Amino acid sequence: MIRLAVALSLTALPGAAAAFDLSLPGPATQTLTETTPLGSHRVAIGAFAETLPQVTAEGTVTRRVWSLPAEGMTTLQLLAPLRAQLEAEGWTVVFICATRACGGFDFRFEIDVTPAPEMFVDLADFRYLSARKGEGWATLMVSRSGALGYVQSTFVDPDAKVPPVVATRSSEGVPAVSGPVSGAEGTDIARSLRDTGHAVLSDLNFATGSTTLSEETYGSLAALADYLTASPETTIALVGHTDAEGSAEANMGLSRSRADSARALLTRRYAIAASRIEIWGAGFFAPLTRNDTEEGRALNRRVEAVVTSTR
Repeated sequence: MIRLAVALSLTALPGAAAAFDLSLPGPATQTLTETTPLGSHRVAIGAFAETLPQVTAEGTVTRRVWSLPAEGMTTLQLLAPLRAQLEAEGWTVVFICATRACGGFDFRFEIDVTPAPEMFVDLADFRYLSARKGEGWATLMVSRSGALGYVQSTFVDPDAKVPPVVATRSSEGVPAVSGPVSGAEGTDIARSLRDTGHAVLSDLNFATGSTTLSEETYGSLAALADYLTASPETTIALVGHTDAEGSAEANMGLSRSRADSARALLTRRYAIAASRIEIWGAGFFAPLTRNDTEEGRALNRRVEAVVTSTR
């Protein structure tokens, strides 16, 4: 087991809610570390049943994500030693659940989870824990993807004194970055599809005239794949859009090709059946914003997912 700091940046006060080291059950790679003063975190205190029983914890929010070899391990084997460490440090478990008992798909997309590629959540195999110590809160999410296990820890300390926001990410093929980092991509995609029937896949970026997507991992496609896997009867259309440069006829073909590129990645990487995904092109006829600035044109070059099933 290796020792990884959970809250090195927190001021060590007697009985502090988050100042201790967490040991992971194997050699782990940290893919995200994020500390936000005066932040908030949704903490599930029960299973999803039409709504999610939750509290909003406020204070310094420290989140970390790790991946580790987990061939032959269960999610319980990943979670159990972490739970034992929390309890040994004086934390009281408030709620713990596994997959369907948590509420499945609806539970997963109501809680705060870092999107791929830093964190992967298999909707058929995950476990969640929330715990409390004084006024502080802690949550753990564990899951598996292939031979890897993934662990996300989030601690909320209302009394911690920390410097301004610090965040770094690192994963294969993804450079580390600094600054505030959102963990809401998956939540936003699912909620938008459920509430409005469509969602913009905002990280699919195209240059003017281009239909090419790289082989990198896109958080929006991972979230869309999660949504479709959890809802096997749902069908969608991927609709491509362009900026206003060029003719209407050329842009109609270009926008359809962009949708086709997104479908190719979705079917190849996540094994979503192509028969569930239509592709369409809207050209420049449905802009999100004005086309007279480069920033506006970049926003208008996009792909949207639209739910087409009626049951």
